[in-house]
Amino acid sequence: MYHYIRLKVSPPSSDALAIRKTIADALSQAFGLTAEGAHVDILFITHDRAECVLRVRSHDAPRLLTSLVSWSEHIRFSLIKETSFLPSLLNEPII
Repeated sequence: MYHYIRLKVSPPSSDALAIRKTIADALSQAFGLTAEGAHVDILFITHDRAECVLRVRSHDAPRLLTSLVSWSEHIRFSLIKETSFLPSLLNEPII
C-alpha cells in the first residue's frame, strides 16, 4: 500500500534530483542510514518548482513526514496534504 504526500518546497528547487537528495539527507539525519534507503517516488513537480507530490510505502510515511518537516537546511518542506488516495490531493489545484 502506498501513501501520497503533497509538499511545498522553499525555495523552489531546481530539479527532482535536488529534492530526492534532500529527502535522503533528512531521513539520514533523523533516523540514520537505514532510513535513508526508504523508497520515495517523486510523482509530480509543479512548473514553478514550488510544490511536489511524493509516493512512499505506507509504513515509511510517518518517518518521512517527521524528517521532512523537521529538516532545516537549504531546501525546506511544508506539508500541504497527505493521503492514501492519490486523487484526493487534487482538492486544491496543482498548477
